[in-house]
Amino acid sequence: MAAFRTLLDYLMVAPPGLPTKETNKTPNTTNDQCNWRQINSVSVWHEFTYDHIRQRYGHLLQQVLIESAPMPNSPPQPVNTEPMFAVRFTTYVQSRLRRALRAVDIGDAAQVINNFRPDIAFSELAVHSVPRQIAAQEI
Repeated sequence: MAAFRTLLDYLMVAPPGLPTKETNKTPNTTNDQCNWRQINSVSVWHEFTYDHIRQRYGHLLQQVLIESAPMPNSPPQPVNTEPMFAVRFTTYVQSRLRRALRAVDIGDAAQVINNFRPDIAFSELAVHSVPRQIAAQEI
């Protein structure tokens, strides 16, 4: 019989630390039109805190049950390049988010504008409908 746990407990399992060595710096985007010089300001996102998320979604996180699945326990492999990071992120984080929240996909699932390919995409799900892309985020 399958074991179940709350969604909060499932999402609280942390991935292992990933070693890095001889990491080469590369551009942080595939779009030559975007670069760090275009960042005009950085501000605090006050609503994106653990306490705020618990206050707003705590009832769902504590009531919804999901079948337990262990965090992959193979020895952590080093991260030396962005493609290696993408694979590790998918293995340890994105696959768990996708399973738990059902509204997360790789960035190519979002609309690609001017060759800008986000790293991760989020969808708004409606009952009996196809997910509608609402946002994309580059990590």
